[in-house]
Amino acid sequence: MISNTCSGKMSWLWRVFAVLSLAWALFVLWGCLNETGASGGLIVRLFPFLKGFGYMDKLVHAGLHGVLASLLWWTGVTRAHAIVNAHSAPAAQVAPWSLRHALAIVLFCAAYGGVIELLQAGCTTTRGAEWLDELANTTGATLAVLFWQSLRYCSIQKR
Repeated sequence: MISNTCSGKMSWLWRVFAVLSLAWALFVLWGCLNETGASGGLIVRLFPFLKGFGYMDKLVHAGLHGVLASLLWWTGVTRAHAIVNAHSAPAAQVAPWSLRHALAIVLFCAAYGGVIELLQAGCTTTRGAEWLDELANTTGATLAVLFWQSLRYCSIQKR
């Protein structure tokens, strides 16, 4: 009974994370292609206390892709747990989630950030492609995935 309840919760939970991931990815795309979003302008308007903060644009890029990577990571992990629970696996069995999956998230976020940079160069008049923005995108995604993977590893070690 417990595994069925857990399986039911996980089956809808990963879908919630998937929808949130898609919504966030579209928000990032809109914010990065928005003509008023140059140099973190959109974020500064939303959070005025950040005005004048050094390297604001790079921190915004890292933060946006860090959140995207986090949402994708949680989508993957909760889906993996739902699959294991659906197959009535023993409770002690660890869900089929590996470093390969985590690396795929980082690579996806890096590629998505690269596409956005190319779109900024080709489709906007006030934005341009910057390699440092792409580096910030990838760094944010990498740090987020490393954080969640580390927490997951620590929780598995405690079992």
